[in-house]
Amino acid sequence: MRVRASLGTLDLLGLINVGVVEKPTTAYILIHSESGCMGECVFCPQSRLSRSNKDLVSRISWPEVGLEVLLNRIKENPTVGRVCIQTVIKDFFLEDVLRIVSSLNDGDVGKPISVSTTPISKEHLQQLKDLGVDALGIGFDAATPEVFKFVRKPYSWEHYLKFLNNSIDVFSPGKVYVHLIYGLGESDVDFFNSMTYFKNLGVNISLFSFTPVKGTLSSGWSRPSVIGYRKMQILRYLMDLGVDVSKYVKVRGDKLTLSRELVNEILYDVSKFYNAFITYGCPNCNRPFYNEGVRGPHYNYPSKEFILKNKDRLIGELKDLLNECE
Repeated sequence: MRVRASLGTLDLLGLINVGVVEKPTTAYILIHSESGCMGECVFCPQSRLSRSNKDLVSRISWPEVGLEVLLNRIKENPTVGRVCIQTVIKDFFLEDVLRIVSSLNDGDVGKPISVSTTPISKEHLQQLKDLGVDALGIGFDAATPEVFKFVRKPYSWEHYLKFLNNSIDVFSPGKVYVHLIYGLGESDVDFFNSMTYFKNLGVNISLFSFTPVKGTLSSGWSRPSVIGYRKMQILRYLMDLGVDVSKYVKVRGDKLTLSRELVNEILYDVSKFYNAFITYGCPNCNRPFYNEGVRGPHYNYPSKEFILKNKDRLIGELKDLLNECE
């Protein structure tokens, strides 16, 4: 069986040598489709409307590889903390996912398994859980129903919400990860309200920034503000800690600012807040440079060590964030 694996995954497993700066801590697998995805998401290279190479997801290359070769390397590598299987919409894609999960089990690979998928039935969710999948990613991507429709997500917002509720029933809220992309046209207030809604459901939120990719319908769009993204990272992190963030937020129209008190606290000892700026997802997920090049600007940091190498830049961004506070 042929699949795709991220360039960093193949480097980590010794199947290629491209000298990645930060190695992934999860092995990322994408089901194979020569024609990409039947969906029409305007930002995705896998979209059937995209003229991008079909080996891309965001800005990362995902070359083809034999599943058996890949699984043997994963089993032998102690630094792989998880296997994440990602999907595209194609005929019988769920059968491919089930085959990969079954192969992981049959090969006694011994790693936790995540699946990131578009909506499937509740029965199939239970089937994945019964096979040992312990975490589920759901790519809402767009933060509002209006943006969801604008970027041409497959199905409807309501269908995704039903799928989310089914996923919570099967896996429990703490095992479900909603993916949101900042910078698709929503306001900061809308994005914050969406994060609040999902957090109130008890699910996790994985943040990404919009990344323009050549050949996609959104290739000419601008990248979002790093300062705006920092606001969402900070708020997401505080929500995870159980903090009532309403006292730190000021809203005027569609503009959202953080309190000066909060940003000063972060600047006083930024090391206490490093986890706010590191890629957040399933355990052992770090997705190095999924949103950015090595030189930055960095939206998600892959590790604390990488933050330390770029600490001055992060502090400069937080100072810029302080300047807009009220």
